[in-house]
Amino acid sequence: MGRQRYLSLARLTDLSGEELKAEWARRYGAPAPALSPDLLRLGIGYKLQEAKLGGISRGTRTLLRQAAARGGRGRRPALPRKLTPGTRLVRDWHGIGHTVTVLESGFEYDGRHWKSLTAIAKAITGNQWNGPLFFGLAERKKKP
Repeated sequence: MGRQRYLSLARLTDLSGEELKAEWARRYGAPAPALSPDLLRLGIGYKLQEAKLGGISRGTRTLLRQAAARGGRGRRPALPRKLTPGTRLVRDWHGIGHTVTVLESGFEYDGRHWKSLTAIAKAITGNQWNGPLFFGLAERKKKP
């Protein structure tokens, strides 16, 4: 491939492995790591978009560095509290799969309409459960 001043995202799929490695070195200023061609394309594609649209903001970079320094420790992202109608919640209980469909006003499980996930969890387990916790929509609060 001749040295071109402009490379489009669409053109990345046409590049050979050696061409991808050369393009990586040009964009990153370092030899390409031992990655699959698809991952090289993603990295080069990011650099193309960064050059055209600008990189991430200083504030975002700071947040990313802080998250990386925690090494995955800390709060998990908040789980959604508002469920979209049509969403399916799937839970395996003692080897049996249970599927709940979110409706505009409540839930559908086992061919019946239910007002709460807690009622469904109790019907499945025979015991009182926090419904959102049972279906993985909430986390158990840690005791101090």
